[in-house]
Amino acid sequence: MVYVSLGLRAIVNVEALNMVESVGNVTRHRKASIVYRSGDKYVLRSVPVISGESIAHAYQWWIAELSKKRKLSLCQYCEQREFLKHSDLNFFGNKPWEQQLKNVISAKKEAYDPHEVEKTIVANCVVEDIGGFLYPGARPVKRTSRFQVGYMVPAFDTIEKSSLEPQFHVRHSPSLVAQKGARIQPQMIYYVEVGSAVYTLSFNIDLGGIGYTSMIRVESAVSDEERAKRVNVALDALALMLDNKVFGAKLTRFNPVIDYESILVSVSEGFIFNISPPASKDYIKDTVVRAEKYEEIFGGKITLLGYKTGHEKVKDFNTIVELFNEVKNLVKRAKK
Repeated sequence: MVYVSLGLRAIVNVEALNMVESVGNVTRHRKASIVYRSGDKYVLRSVPVISGESIAHAYQWWIAELSKKRKLSLCQYCEQREFLKHSDLNFFGNKPWEQQLKNVISAKKEAYDPHEVEKTIVANCVVEDIGGFLYPGARPVKRTSRFQVGYMVPAFDTIEKSSLEPQFHVRHSPSLVAQKGARIQPQMIYYVEVGSAVYTLSFNIDLGGIGYTSMIRVESAVSDEERAKRVNVALDALALMLDNKVFGAKLTRFNPVIDYESILVSVSEGFIFNISPPASKDYIKDTVVRAEKYEEIFGGKITLLGYKTGHEKVKDFNTIVELFNEVKNLVKRAKK
């Protein structure tokens, strides 16, 4: 087993990365209630957040984009970056393998083999191999996502500094102002809620599960060569998304100012190990202590890599791309 975990803290200013609804002329930002400790009391506060679904969509978009360029297999809808994921027979695309699988399920009704359905989809679609899917048929077929991602939420130690406010905007048409009796309003006011905060993000991925079935029994669905290509795509997609800061909504007009305070990545061999939640600045120190104890008690090996961590027991890199390139090197060596 090779398992990668990531935690980061980022200063994000004037973002509209996750909008949920329009009420009148106001487009509202996603919010959530956060409980945190202040002194000897617990405080409840509503803060701006960015959903895990939003991050997962961007990550799978990059997986699909890289897979297309590298000639890896995708289903029709994932290739179009529409992640419907065979959730209904109507969403089985026009590729020969999809139509053949659809015919098998339709013909056998309740007698089809869920394992074979999972194996076929995993073998033919990189996005669904890494990101999972659910076919809720007569015999449901579920593949749990190989990666886990949570909401981006303000760090607990800086939560008082997070803000959410509406920004005033106007659409204006000077030519309509001159038209007497115009039925269309020449000026329209609207508001967009934007957030600013020190956000945290946690992301984990089980690289050892890529290319294998998992629902009923573990069985290889692709060759070792294909699996290695998919692992590289999984890591490269994450690196590109984070390094270029391309995730979330409204980037065309509300592209936020993002500065990563720190990124910590662990590569564990032999067992699962997750980075401590980056809600506190002590998450790097806590992770280092935990990693040492894990190796002592469970065996295996944990390597900690970082960007701007400043910790003596973490190997820091100058760029995020260099950081993930070393992650790929570690994964390759671990499999030999």
